Amino acid sequence: MILTHILMTLLTAIMAGIYVCVNIVKLKYKEILKPLGISILCILGISAFFWIPMAETYFSADYAVYQEDSMATTESLHESGLDIKTLLYTDTKGDTTHVFEVGIPILIMLCLSVFAIKKGIDKKYKKEYILFLILGIVSTVITIKQFPWGIFEDIFQIIQFKWRMLLFSNFFLAIICAMNMNAVIKKFNYKDMIVVSTICILYAGLLIPLLQINSEIQDIDQYTIGEVTENKRDTIVGMGKGEYLTVKSNNNREYIKTREDTVYVLKGMRRD
Repeated sequence: MILTHILMTLLTAIMAGIYVCVNIVKLKYKEILKPLGISILCILGISAFFWIPMAETYFSADYAVYQEDSMATTESLHESGLDIKTLLYTDTKGDTTHVFEVGIPILIMLCLSVFAIKKGIDKKYKKEYILFLILGIVSTVITIKQFPWGIFEDIFQIIQFKWRMLLFSNFFLAIICAMNMNAVIKKFNYKDMIVVSTICILYAGLLIPLLQINSEIQDIDQYTIGEVTENKRDTIVGMGKGEYLTVKSNNNREYIKTREDTVYVLKGMRRD
């Protein structure tokens, strides 16, 4: 999740922060504090290849991407909301570019929460179980159109698309499902593992027809660079749509389109 997207890095840090706050009391123990510090340094090191350049661009120049409403608006955030049925079922006759359904295996194993809670979750993991269950459910509910954002709309606008929260939903709910199976099936043998694995594989196989395969993908050098349309958000400039340009360049994209393919030396060299 850390390396999938820059926004995912930020959201993962927030989720990790929530987990640390819930277990804040444990930070007084050296055996907890030391590994935590090492983990933070490792995470910063692993993701340094994009958060350091991001910091450089943020502080060194005025880029369009950091302007208000550049990456997303309140309206576009609402438009990315999912219907409840989309989380339960994928319409093969509709747009299957993305598959958002939670999945039958997870839904079935979530139903085991009733039995798991009744039988009793191991006290050692009870706090984590409750926290992950809440975060998993909240991450899922946030993705639907009907979710009331209220005063938090401007804050969460940064995620651009509501369905991005499904990444955390799958992560937390997968842990809950595993804990449910552990609580309900005390004597889980190889036969049980084969049965469960077979069901999951068959279900995954049913999703294969939903994957769109395009064998006519163009090479990147075949894309029109600097194409300007009426909607400035649709302007293609290299790898982005103008949001990764400086504000001045973004406001003058017609120049990028018509600029000659040559080197311009503004000062420091004389042309004979």
